[in-house]
Amino acid sequence: MEQYVYLSIIFFSLIIFFLYIYIVYEKLLEIYKSKRIQKCSEELVPYINSVVNEIINGKDADFATLENLKMICRNKDKREIVEKRLLYYFENFKGEFLPKLIELYEYIEIIQYEIKNLKNRDNFKKALAAKRIGEFRSKKSINTPLHEFNITNRDVKYNILLALAKIGEEDSFIEAFKNIDSVVTLSERSLIEIVDSFEGDKNKIYKYMINSNNSFITSVFIKSAGNHKNLSLSHEISKYLFSEDKELRIASVKAIGSIGDETHLDTMISLLEDTEWEVRAVTARALGNFTNDKILIPLAEALSDSEWYVRFNAATSILNHRDGMNVVSYVFQGEDKFAKDTIISAIENSSNNIFHLYETSTDPEKKALALKIKEYISMRNKESDIWVQHLLNK
Repeated sequence: MEQYVYLSIIFFSLIIFFLYIYIVYEKLLEIYKSKRIQKCSEELVPYINSVVNEIINGKDADFATLENLKMICRNKDKREIVEKRLLYYFENFKGEFLPKLIELYEYIEIIQYEIKNLKNRDNFKKALAAKRIGEFRSKKSINTPLHEFNITNRDVKYNILLALAKIGEEDSFIEAFKNIDSVVTLSERSLIEIVDSFEGDKNKIYKYMINSNNSFITSVFIKSAGNHKNLSLSHEISKYLFSEDKELRIASVKAIGSIGDETHLDTMISLLEDTEWEVRAVTARALGNFTNDKILIPLAEALSDSEWYVRFNAATSILNHRDGMNVVSYVFQGEDKFAKDTIISAIENSSNNIFHLYETSTDPEKKALALKIKEYISMRNKESDIWVQHLLNK
């Protein structure tokens, strides 16, 4: 029995010893590799900088330089150094020299390496390859991202879409969005950011995708078009102000409000009476982007809406309007406490400090209005204190 114990001890000791040797070997190998890469980097980075600086200054890289770089990139570690340095210029510089850098990137065949990685089974490598292809903006690589787009991995799908956006080829970008399943793995915000970052002809993709059969994707492009604020798109977007889909109505209201096209102002105002309170709330907020006086009376009426968010957004839009304090004055002459309380909340949350301006104004009417609001706030606070005291006495 003792013999087996000794043999077990020896056996496990040997395993621990060899494991220790392996760990030391791996650590030494890692240190050696790190030093070797650092030495290569010290040699290559200045060389890459000199080549790129010549391109920036309007010169073309000569044939010998291109062939030398191609040879360098056949080594895995050196290729990584070259690629990272080139990426630095793509990420931090803009200018007419970038197309020449793209040509350089294509000539030295880094693109083939990244296309190969994009076909890799490792999702991390696929996502990184897609990101780099996008940064380099090479149209020669566009078919591979499209082919790999049906993958379910969220990071890979996101980076492929972002790559297509940076490459800026309209038909390929449209094709990718057409192939998005009904079950979308990416958030709406992510998709809007991707569309916002598109570097090609945005009008072309908007006009096509705003008419998509997929209502979710239509909504994404409408919201992005609103961020883009292109007046020529408002007619296409306005069709959805009458949509039976609540989300599309909301998206189109936000976009038209952001664009500020008064052609559809009457329809926008009518949506303050929409059956869905979310639509009414978004409309009340969007109308704040217009300076036309015709929005003031409908917004004043919206201060009596059954939903607080509608009332609050209406009050905020009224305060942001140049003549909004006239409505405020009218409300505080009335008896609608809901409207008054909502305006007080909007004033307290306002960043333009309009109440202070009225309080310190030399205009007697403005000072009188500020005093009336202040008195109402004081009265409301007293009523609240009495109610709290009543509850405590119970």
